[in-house]
Amino acid sequence: MLKFNYMRLVLYLVLFLAVFNAIVLDKALSILPLKELKRRARSGHDKNAAAIYKMAAYDRSIQAVLWVKGIIAGAIIVILAAQNSWWLAVLFIAVSLWAVRAWRPMDTSGWTWSWATMVSPAMSWAMSYIQPILSRFGLTSLPQVHIHTGVYEKDDLLELLKQQNLQAGNRIPETELKMAFNSLTFGDKKVTDIMTPLRKLHIVSESEVVGPLLMDELHKTGFSRFPVARGGTTKAAQPLIVGTLFLKDLVGYTGSGTVGSLMHKKVYYVNEEQALHDALAAFLKTHYHLFIVVNNFEEIVGVLSIEDVLEQIVGKEIVDEFDKYDDLRAVAGLEAKKDHAQHQHVKSSEPPAKETS
Repeated sequence: MLKFNYMRLVLYLVLFLAVFNAIVLDKALSILPLKELKRRARSGHDKNAAAIYKMAAYDRSIQAVLWVKGIIAGAIIVILAAQNSWWLAVLFIAVSLWAVRAWRPMDTSGWTWSWATMVSPAMSWAMSYIQPILSRFGLTSLPQVHIHTGVYEKDDLLELLKQQNLQAGNRIPETELKMAFNSLTFGDKKVTDIMTPLRKLHIVSESEVVGPLLMDELHKTGFSRFPVARGGTTKAAQPLIVGTLFLKDLVGYTGSGTVGSLMHKKVYYVNEEQALHDALAAFLKTHYHLFIVVNNFEEIVGVLSIEDVLEQIVGKEIVDEFDKYDDLRAVAGLEAKKDHAQHQHVKSSEPPAKETS
């Protein structure tokens, strides 16, 4: 039978509490990175994080103190336990190793975080006296261990962006994660992957008269720029493109001229096998918004607009009904109009107030 006197029992409890406290605090400090803990502490909305950050700010020093304290207290427990029963010492070692290696607290809602919040003021006070001693002996300048990110190539980074949206505590909007993902995969795509093929184009003849019928026809297509072909080649297998007609140039036009008199006569080409990086560079260099896409046999196979390219980065169709960028008053009041619309939406979604009798 095991024999414990009162003093030894108290000693066991004190030593066990020291080991327990060291393990729990070490685990609690691994729940959140120091950067995130600091961010939460500075926000002023998370008092628990603020309390723990005062302790975590000692970084490697607090970790070294916890390990030394835990190892010394654990060694004494093993020595004392072995004097009474070898299996008790083995059991303590097994449980301690499991707690150190296998136990993984997942978030800040468990008892581990609550315990750390409760004891962190005392540990912070103790570290304020221990830290100067460690500094005097140069023990706070230990080489920092850099944890590998696990990212070796682009596919690893893409997988990381996918997982980030599902990660607990993520505060990066899904739209921004998607944009970052699209930016990384942007260079893998070619012009042929996103162009509007020739069979879907609405090509206008340069000799066609500008009038209500033409404007109504162009509006229904949903496009804002149209390739202009010479004479009767609009229906040909290979139309002869001589310019570009912009729908905005027809707004307010009251004349009776032809498309040829309103079109932009510059025509730029891009190869269907070129990467989107090259296409974007061509748009920026020429300041033109519509390119004719050709193949290696100099045949027209479609068109590419700058919106087609930018949509691959943004991740959604670029639709902006606001086009009065030359109106100072309209531009100045644009954000105020958005704020008002958002306020009205929030107000309409609120539950109606209860009537009082």
